[in-house]
Amino acid sequence: MITLVLNVGLKNTRCIAFDMEGQVLSQVVTPVHTLVSNEKVEQVPGDWVSLSHQVICSVVKELGSRAEDIGLMTVTTSASCLVVVDKEGKPLGNSILVSDTRSTQECAELEKLPQFQRLKTRGFKASPDLMLPKILWLKKHKPRDFEKAYKFLNVGDYLCGYLTGEFVTDPSNASKFYYDSELESYPKELYSSLGIDMESLPQVIAPGQRVGVLRSEVSSELGIPAGKCRLVMSTYDALAAVAGNGAFEAGDAVDVSGTVTSFRVVSENFVIDSKKRFYTSSHVNANQWLLGGSNNLGGGVIEWLRLLLYKEKENPYELMEKDALSRSACPGGMIFLPYLLGERTPIWNSDCRGVFFGINRAHEAPDFSRAVFEGVAFSVAHIAESIKEYDVPINSVTAAGGLSRIGLINQIKSDVLGVPVYQFKNFETTAIGAALIALYGEGHFSSIKEAFEKFCAFEKSYEPDFKNHQIYKEYFELYKSLYHSLLGVYAQRAKILNAMHPHGINELLMTDNL
Repeated sequence: MITLVLNVGLKNTRCIAFDMEGQVLSQVVTPVHTLVSNEKVEQVPGDWVSLSHQVICSVVKELGSRAEDIGLMTVTTSASCLVVVDKEGKPLGNSILVSDTRSTQECAELEKLPQFQRLKTRGFKASPDLMLPKILWLKKHKPRDFEKAYKFLNVGDYLCGYLTGEFVTDPSNASKFYYDSELESYPKELYSSLGIDMESLPQVIAPGQRVGVLRSEVSSELGIPAGKCRLVMSTYDALAAVAGNGAFEAGDAVDVSGTVTSFRVVSENFVIDSKKRFYTSSHVNANQWLLGGSNNLGGGVIEWLRLLLYKEKENPYELMEKDALSRSACPGGMIFLPYLLGERTPIWNSDCRGVFFGINRAHEAPDFSRAVFEGVAFSVAHIAESIKEYDVPINSVTAAGGLSRIGLINQIKSDVLGVPVYQFKNFETTAIGAALIALYGEGHFSSIKEAFEKFCAFEKSYEPDFKNHQIYKEYFELYKSLYHSLLGVYAQRAKILNAMHPHGINELLMTDNL
């Protein structure tokens, strides 16, 4: 049997076909266009359908006669990208992406509501990356679309509807609507007080549960035998990658770095962070939890460095790695705060911006490259530190995503965190994780771990250099102190910019390489 994984990310749409041994039989990738205007970051839902159709059809064509063996499909996408559909399932405008910050005012209003206070005790907060603030923005600024709304969905929920006619989601995606996995419910009192019909939210089913069979017209369009291919629920990309990286034991951590970096740690305890710095979500295994979250840019910072210093160079990523490798840890005392678009986990500050600190006349371009690599690692360490405050161990980290292909960054992360960092042969661990969840759910394996061991093998490990670890411990404290010392300056900058540019300025640089 063949399993298809449709993976719709912020930058690319891809389809990967796996056999039961975990071998990739076919893989097709195509970029997704993003619309950026100041604080607004959008994509066109129709593009998701057309691009999904394109990559699936290409994979089916490459499979040839083996396409008859396609029996399962699952969808994994970015989280917190709001798409609103009418009763016919047609989108009412563009999707508001996770990095869109237009709903800041709605967040402030939400925080003041009495009905929201109970959610805060459960570890939830109001943030523009979440779904309800986006819905409230829509209600205020596009009331006609709000009135026509039949369902408020994420990308994956919308694609499930396209493929099967069922608008469903999983608990972790639903948590972006403030769904409580422990209580297994949305906050009805809060939504009712805001005039939002609970029926407009997607139905929640468990990862591994069957959504349905592909609609006959969709099967025909895709070239897949009708009535045979079953769509199975997985979860959003960052959490699917946890399974695809083999994180099944307490203390296992996963670093998935594409445009952004998602860092999660497996815990046997349900933790609510009193400071609301990180999220707690369900693991695919019962009685386990994932603690962590995503920053605003991981690989996106490296892409910025490429455009800044290596734009016209051949093999730019190899060259920047060579330059950074030629410098010692924190060269000449330089450090970099990588907050080019503000920051999410763990500081949640949309006003902060990037800073090079400690520049002297002897510094050259390779020193800046080294500092950027280290700043990316420090941002991960900042998430890890907040989690470890709850006596949650971090014993090892598995690196995945496009950024994991830069070996020096893996090594620096190992040195900064003081634990081994492992890398897989197949860096498409998000798709692998989604496939494992689907196959386990359909009863093809006794556990997801068994499926993982069938599919995956490590390629390389990076052991910490404890001399560098001691150096990084000192500079990580400086990194945090520098950020805190700039809080007033960041706020002052934001105030000046808002006064001079009331409609905002375009700070987002989106490219197909991120």
